[in-house]
Order: sequence, then C-alpha cells, then structure tokens
Amino acid sequence: MFQRAEFTLAQWQCFVAAAETGSISAAAGELHMSQSALSSAVQRLEKQLGTALFIRQHARGITLSSAGEQLLDKARNLLRDAAELADAGRNLRHGVNGELRIGCFVTLAPFYVPPVLTGLRERHPELRVNVLESDGAGLAAALRSARCDIALGYGLEVPEDIRFRHLLSVRPYALVATGHPAAGSDSASLRELARTPMVLLDLPETGRFILGMLEHAGVPIPEVVRTTNFETMRGLVASTGGFAILNQRTRPAQGSRAVHITDAEPVSIGMLYAGGVPANRRMAAFTEQCRKVAGELRSG
Repeated sequence: MFQRAEFTLAQWQCFVAAAETGSISAAAGELHMSQSALSSAVQRLEKQLGTALFIRQHARGITLSSAGEQLLDKARNLLRDAAELADAGRNLRHGVNGELRIGCFVTLAPFYVPPVLTGLRERHPELRVNVLESDGAGLAAALRSARCDIALGYGLEVPEDIRFRHLLSVRPYALVATGHPAAGSDSASLRELARTPMVLLDLPETGRFILGMLEHAGVPIPEVVRTTNFETMRGLVASTGGFAILNQRTRPAQGSRAVHITDAEPVSIGMLYAGGVPANRRMAAFTEQCRKVAGELRSG
C-alpha cells in the first residue's frame, strides 16, 4: 500500500538551496524567505527523514553530511520533475510556455542564439528563455545541476552521463590571409595550410580538436598564435598572414578569405541532455528551431 510522504516540495527546495549556497542566510535570500523559516524547514525535513543533512559549524556556515551528499541529486531531480509536472498541466491548456533554460557552445552561440531566440519569440510568445554560453564541460555541469534543460553543442568529448542527439554534420574550413599560399584556391590540405602560422581559438575542446586534427593527418604543428576571442582570431589571421580552422562558416575579416579543407573529417552538432531527463514541449520547440536555423546556415 502506498505510504504518504510527510515532507513537502518546499522543504526539499530549502535543502537544495542551502546545499548549493553553503549558507542558510544566502539560501533564504535566494528563496525570498526568512532565515528562521528556512532553517525550520530543513530541520523538519531532517527529523522526518531521521538523519542529519548538514554539518553545522559555528561561524563557518554549513556543509553537506554524507546523507546530504547522497540525497542532493535525488532532490534536484524531484524538484525538476515537479516543475515538469506543473508545466505539463499548464501546457495542456496553453501550449508551449513557461521557462526554458538553454545552453549553447560558446563558438556556436553567435550563429545560432540570435535567430533561434527570434524564432522562438515569434512562434511561442509565452515562452521565457534563459541562455547560458559555455564550453563542453560547462554545459555538461549545467545540465547535471538542472541549471540548463537542454543545450546545443558538438558531439566531441561528450561525458557518459550526458546524452547527445545528432542534428547535422559540418565540415571544418579554413580562414586564410589573402597573402597565404592557399588563398588563390578554393580548397587546401592541412599540410598546405600549415606552411604559415596558425591562429588558434584557444578554448579547451576547440583547441584540442584542432591540434588533434593536424596530428592525425601527420602534419607538424606550425607556429601557434592563441586567442580566446572570436573577433580577435579573425583579425589575427589577416595580420599574421596565417590561417585558422573553424567549424562554422563566418564572414571573413578584411584581408582574409575562406577555403575548404580537403582532408578534414566532418564534425557532428546536436542536442545535449542530462541522462534520465525526459524531453518536454519546450525542449522540442528549441530543438525544432535549432534544426531550422541549421538548415538556413547550411544553405547560406
């Protein structure tokens, strides 16, 4: 027979907020409630569970106990499922609405985020979208902690607990200075490109992927000029007389042009989800819009 649980969602919300902030006062401020009310809610939860969730240290805040560490992810999932249930009920009447927290790989964001958000606003005006731009590791962490519902990223170095659904394949291309030996052709091999300095967009996954591409082709790594800024990278290509490797087609800066790389393998772009998180209509709307924008970018 089903046994009625005595604890409430509000108690679990207080527990998660306190665990994530490491402070009763900070958690109370985040939830817009008094410290005493939040502390009482957590204490009632501990009493009902029969175990301490925090180790309380005078003047040093709180830390999770062993039991608290084991229950934190389950509590996050419980709150997420409750929010999904409430949204599902509202969606039966109102369609796609509520809040959607999306992530986007930082180098894809300039190409996808503006048109995707425009499309979502036009088709689903009641949908509120929050955007997180990060690298692969940052997106995975955000998906695990429910700070992000779904993300657009590359199918590279995807952790085992994160699901990846392929959306499209893109073939890397090179941005070369107009004075580069390959600038007079529409295509070039990696060995031909590497005769000049390489401007590397020095983000963790991106940098490893590009350097690995050269190593896999047996091409010695040329002189490397590093930057973490996309616009700076475009300018450096022209000023150094070198080249850069990109996955997304962009308008070349003055003094540079784009060429195909003949020996580059395609790269997969797709949707990232936390394992075990069911898709909903908001996530489906985001996926649909990403697919539409991807088609437009490819045809363009």
